[in-house]
Amino acid sequence: MLELQNLSRHFGGVKAVDQLDLDVVQGEILGLIGPNGSGKSTTVNLITGVYQPTNGALRFKGQDIADLAPHQRTELGIARTFQNIRLFGHLTVWQNLWAARVVRERGWSGFRERWLSGAKAAREQAEELLVFGDLAHKRDHLAGNLAFGEQRRLELIRAAASGAELLLLDEPAAGMNAEEILDLDQRIRRLRDQGRTILLIEHHMELVMEVCDRVVVLNFGRKIAQGTPAQVQRDEAVRAAYLGADHHA
Repeated sequence: MLELQNLSRHFGGVKAVDQLDLDVVQGEILGLIGPNGSGKSTTVNLITGVYQPTNGALRFKGQDIADLAPHQRTELGIARTFQNIRLFGHLTVWQNLWAARVVRERGWSGFRERWLSGAKAAREQAEELLVFGDLAHKRDHLAGNLAFGEQRRLELIRAAASGAELLLLDEPAAGMNAEEILDLDQRIRRLRDQGRTILLIEHHMELVMEVCDRVVVLNFGRKIAQGTPAQVQRDEAVRAAYLGADHHA
């Protein structure tokens, strides 16, 4: 579904992402992990169009997207959440979901779906997402007034409301307690069961190892390991990256 080939992003002499090869297979949950400064956030920003690559190829469902603007990538079916929550705080929960559907408004068919014959179905889908996020009772509350965990859930279902096939979840467990992380685990699995493909960027290793089908590990902008969670946990390069070269001592 998503293919990064020899992808690089340099900031002056800093190689934030360096010759990265990465594939996301349709229907999987792929974990992207690494120490602070390893290039995870830069990779997400390259995929979503915040940054342009210094060199390399970036394809989504076979289409070259390296030169597309962020909104054009969303139209194609890529959506994300943010490590630092970025909701429309002055809008209600419902309005945040409805705003996410703007990307579906392509010509007459999109206008019809949102406002005319398809409006009923669109509203029903939004209602289903509210139930999925346990936010139906907060539909008319301002997003900025929600509790932290509720804001996290709203950002998750807002990304889903765009209709995206590929969801990039950027540290969705940040700031959550153990109970909330367990709940997040189940929601991510349910999104995959509904046909979404997930790229999970996360520091919480227990969540990554529990929910991901495969894991890719970055360090200093380069891929140092990939495989199943069990394979990655046993990898010596990964242990060294997280624990230091002298971890055996």
